Amino acid sequence: MEFRYSTHAVDRMIQRQISTVEVEEILINPDGLIRQSRDKVVAFKKIEGRSDNSLAVVAVERDGNIDVVTVMVNFEVRK
Repeated sequence: MEFRYSTHAVDRMIQRQISTVEVEEILINPDGLIRQSRDKVVAFKKIEGRSDNSLAVVAVERDGNIDVVTVMVNFEVRK
């Protein structure tokens, strides 16, 4: 499995100071997942040492690879 990053995701990672290690940790070991469609998910996780709330990654699985669409900070699950 390969992680591929959209230009938008890279821009947001730089802006929000989120590393590829953090993104991949969120996707591999999330605190939770929200399925948006058959192949698109929002994975979220609280990362120790960060002052913002949970980080979230929107990703799409394609051909056995993970395409990272965007990343978010201060993510909250609404019930």
